[in-house]
Amino acid sequence: MAFAFLNADPQLSRTMPNRGATATAAEGSLSQARPTPLLSVLFLAFTALALLRVGLGPLLLDPVIDYTRESGSLAGKLHPALYGFAAILLVALPCFRVVLSRWEVRVVRALLAFNAGIVLILAVTALAGRGGSTGFLIDSYCGASFAILLFLFPAEWRPKVAQALLVWLALSAPVAIAEFVLKTRLLPFDETETAFRPTGFASHPLELGLWMAIGPAFTLATPWSRRMKLGLIGLFLAGLGVSGARTALVVGLSAVSFLALGAVGAQASPQRRLAFRLVAVGAGAALAPLCLIALAAVGALDRFLPGLDDANAQTRIDVYGVFSHMSAAQILFGIEPAAMLAIARTYFKLETIESPVVMFVALFGALGTAVFVTLFALVVRTMLRGAPGALVVGTGVYFLVALSSNGLSAKGSAVFLLFTLLIALHPPRRAPS
Repeated sequence: MAFAFLNADPQLSRTMPNRGATATAAEGSLSQARPTPLLSVLFLAFTALALLRVGLGPLLLDPVIDYTRESGSLAGKLHPALYGFAAILLVALPCFRVVLSRWEVRVVRALLAFNAGIVLILAVTALAGRGGSTGFLIDSYCGASFAILLFLFPAEWRPKVAQALLVWLALSAPVAIAEFVLKTRLLPFDETETAFRPTGFASHPLELGLWMAIGPAFTLATPWSRRMKLGLIGLFLAGLGVSGARTALVVGLSAVSFLALGAVGAQASPQRRLAFRLVAVGAGAALAPLCLIALAAVGALDRFLPGLDDANAQTRIDVYGVFSHMSAAQILFGIEPAAMLAIARTYFKLETIESPVVMFVALFGALGTAVFVTLFALVVRTMLRGAPGALVVGTGVYFLVALSSNGLSAKGSAVFLLFTLLIALHPPRRAPS
């Protein structure tokens, strides 16, 4: 796959047959290759694999392979979908020539830098005798870079991948509602919890909360009709209400309120827009108590009854106390995860590290974490360049919710999901006519 970096104004990226094909750019126009049957097959394969990557989580993989367990080979630590993505890349390399816009080039470069940083971090930790993070980083972060395979396909095809993923996430809502009513889960889940929380198609109640919280904002960025968008947003809000994920519920509802307020009077004059929004705020304030009563009546607010400073919330604060039992060298350069967990269990009675910050410092040290976070932030910032407000809000919700648990420091599809949605829903910039 040859990449032609355009100096003209960015436009849709195109995939062209490699045999005898050329990419030419003229001021204000670019040639568009006709999709081939092979390209269509690869697109369908990518969409299916993306759904498999998100839908097939640790709960279903662990009984079959050593996906999250300590034992087993590195090959078993990688999600099966990653091998499919690699196969698509190998098929496309000799067959297609890809023309990238400036934004796409920036995304590719940012991801290359990010993966180079991960390789450097893995090399340093391996030299220090700590190689336990290899499978996690390759699976969750390097594997997420396969989202750039979307650049193989015409820009008008890409939103269909995001739409397929959002439909899958939304389908978790009715499943979660049924689980909430019946107090039984569809997928096997053996963690002990003080109160029942549904999982839907997710691997954990907090992952379900993340899906439901980000769904509305990303749905607004799709080309669906208004009716379809409202229907899916309603499903996401219903699923969010029963998820039992408090941070996701607060952040998700706040984001929906913000987006709804921004849509009120968008086409009106500034004076009328202000009047419309004041009315909307008043109506929202009047309806809010009724919504709270309805949620409380069905038990969706039971998790809030102990307050926000209960034992679960306290563990997310206590976990930072492990730094007081680490030496300066361990904080700077990292520590064995098993040793970190031993500190958490001995001094704070914690069975898991539910903080990405603490886990990354344990794996990479403060210096390695600074490199990792900087490069990761660069990738996200690059993907958000020129993105509509709904994508920016959705990304903000994603990080606020994900950072409240161990979603970013555990094996899973969270990062791949974010990268794929941001690339698939990014609006193409057309050259001037």
